[in-house]
Amino acid sequence: MKKLNLNLLLVAGILSMTLWSCQKSEEVNDSNMNMLNEEQDAALSKAPAAPCPSIYALVLTSGTGTPVPGGFNSYIYSVDLCAAPVGYTYTSAIQIGGTPVTSVTGLCDMPGVPDFAWAVTGRNSNFPQSLLKVQISTGLATVATRTRFPLQDIENYGTANFFCAIQEGTSQIMRVDVSTGVCTPFAPVGPVQQYNGLTFVGNRLQVISGLTNLVCPPNSGDIFEYNLSGGPYIAKYSYKNLPSNSNYTMKELGFYFDNCCGKRWVVGSSSGIISHNLNINTCVPPNPNFLLNTTTVGNLYAIYDFMYKL
Repeated sequence: MKKLNLNLLLVAGILSMTLWSCQKSEEVNDSNMNMLNEEQDAALSKAPAAPCPSIYALVLTSGTGTPVPGGFNSYIYSVDLCAAPVGYTYTSAIQIGGTPVTSVTGLCDMPGVPDFAWAVTGRNSNFPQSLLKVQISTGLATVATRTRFPLQDIENYGTANFFCAIQEGTSQIMRVDVSTGVCTPFAPVGPVQQYNGLTFVGNRLQVISGLTNLVCPPNSGDIFEYNLSGGPYIAKYSYKNLPSNSNYTMKELGFYFDNCCGKRWVVGSSSGIISHNLNINTCVPPNPNFLLNTTTVGNLYAIYDFMYKL
């Protein structure tokens, strides 16, 4: 019996070494992409421990450019990624003292404050370069402070003092102090002309360039990943958007990682299309899947950001 057990252990050991060897060979030969590290991927695969957060979209009446053109009213919509088709319901219009706030460029959670969010505006808003406090249910807003730079797509890592945004029209990621509006560079300028959206994925920050195709040509949607400590990007991926579906990633973009409804990487384009991709790690399919054309459920269709509210 001992001899049999020894033989079984030897066979198991050889098989284990063979599988490990093949896996390492596969990783070395995959020169196109940098893969998510095993610890992060395992964490992302776990079932969520709490109920799904509420998801909202920042929606403008029009606009497909960066910097965001002026004159477009700004709205908040509720988004249900677990529904089929995706739920998309009007919530409020962003306004200050009865005046609609035009061309808001980013929206994110205000941690610990129910029904409130932070918002930022770009250079062409009627309240330019502003950090706004917004009541989600009513859209009523106040200017908290001005920001040194016009910003877009602000996101919160889950604490009251960790906010990142993109300097509008550039690939410069900024850390934002919401108490003062001070912005400091988070990372060197990126390898493409413009970043269009950002999201936190596990313990990493990811940004997307909707129209570029450096990583998986000719497919668009280059994604670059950063450590939370900042510095140069540490990995690159692709949303792998097919040229035939260019409107899926028309800038500027709402970019969101969903680990609750199973949609994973979600993009809302300024053409009004919500899509998602389950795997961004290699240049082979899957490609993005269509989820919703928001122009069929209302007149407001340019999706400029996603936010979650716990």
